Amino acid sequence: MNASLLSIRGLRTSFPTRRGLVQAVDGVDLDVRPGECLGVVGESGSGKSVTFLSVLGLVRPPGRVEADAIGFLGRDLSRLSPSEMRAVRGREIAVTMQDALTALNPSFTVETQIVETIEAHDPSVGRKAARTRAIEMLRLVGIPDAERRLSAYPHQFSGGMRQRVMVAIALACRPKLLIADEPTTALDVTIQSQVLDLIDDMRATLGMSVVLITHDLGIVAERCERVAVMYAGQVVETGPTRQVVETPVHPYTRGLLRSMPRLSHLDAPLLPIDGQVPDPTRLPEGCRFQPRCPQAIEECLQPIRLRPVSPARAARCVLAGAEP
Repeated sequence: MNASLLSIRGLRTSFPTRRGLVQAVDGVDLDVRPGECLGVVGESGSGKSVTFLSVLGLVRPPGRVEADAIGFLGRDLSRLSPSEMRAVRGREIAVTMQDALTALNPSFTVETQIVETIEAHDPSVGRKAARTRAIEMLRLVGIPDAERRLSAYPHQFSGGMRQRVMVAIALACRPKLLIADEPTTALDVTIQSQVLDLIDDMRATLGMSVVLITHDLGIVAERCERVAVMYAGQVVETGPTRQVVETPVHPYTRGLLRSMPRLSHLDAPLLPIDGQVPDPTRLPEGCRFQPRCPQAIEECLQPIRLRPVSPARAARCVLAGAEP
């Protein structure tokens, strides 16, 4: 924990609904180390995005966020006031949303949106200096003719270029941590690779850490040093990416990997995970994957903690470490 840039302990986020209380995040423990890329993977509704929106203080009422601690650079973010959190967001922790077209304001030019971010977090910077930095950021993320394109509106950019603009805004204040939430959504494969290469380059250039939120284990295997697999609001497995991909110990992680097509076995049938994700208002009492798990035993009916299975790995399974 002492080596972590971000250390999340006991994070719980819930939303009251007419059908009951939705526990979107339940007891999440995660660490992000300086300079690393942590992949957070899981199917839709597993709690990936809500976890980091909770860290950033962006969950609106009636949603409720509780945590034992959210440590970042010697401070507990869960104890900060709204104004103190506003100073952290954008300056020290930045986020890129899934869809740049909806995340960017269509009524303002790119210049206005980048300059506003810089001025909000560094009032000592004058308008001229902020504009100069905005041009530098567009050049840094690979947008050609940056000075001219600064006066363009979001709809005048292609999908890949909008993603680059959003990365430029996120990195304008040189944050120490970037949370990239599905940064390749709705992009074709070539543009996806370009955007991910850009994030890798910016991580190396600025020395920042990255949390890459995705549902694609292939992207995680290629880009991330460590991975956390989430299911139904909980982390079910975490560890070095190569180890988790090559020798998964949680049945859900194995199921995700078996359901992926492989270039080396194009004729092999895909093996989907049986069943459905549980109703978030009626979660199983014990292991949340137990109703879908082919290895479930009686012990799985009891609550299960995330437990160490090696010095660098942990899993939420009573059979963790057993042969698949």
